[in-house]
Amino acid sequence: MTQQMTALPRPLPQIDRDHEEWWAGLRRHELLAQECRRCTQRIFPPQSLCPYCHSPEHGWHRLAGGGKVYSWVTVRRPSHPWFADKVPYPVVLVEMDEGFRFIGSIDCAPEVLREGLRVEAGFEDINAEVTLLRFRVVRTPG
Repeated sequence: MTQQMTALPRPLPQIDRDHEEWWAGLRRHELLAQECRRCTQRIFPPQSLCPYCHSPEHGWHRLAGGGKVYSWVTVRRPSHPWFADKVPYPVVLVEMDEGFRFIGSIDCAPEVLREGLRVEAGFEDINAEVTLLRFRVVRTPG
């Protein structure tokens, strides 16, 4: 007897209250960081209280989106069946020009990656509610 495999939907993030504006920014194709209204420190990842002064008052600051590859891993074993035909794929840790580090997917093959490679924020629209951060390599003219 053969069983037909049912295609599983792509796993998507669960958006909580602390991260709503982060995800809304991604939907607008903007990269945001929280900013404490009391001490003006920028905060990432988003939190309900400032880790510096413990204030619950915060706003959001738009980041330019440029950075460089700090580190990366190549995923060879899918963490979910939806990714089974996507492996191997790289996941990067990017040091943004503003000093934050973000983790995300990237638009290149693992063998292209190197420490210090210039990248910029890109956006992958999944559906009306979810846009994912997907870095892209900055192509230099030449």
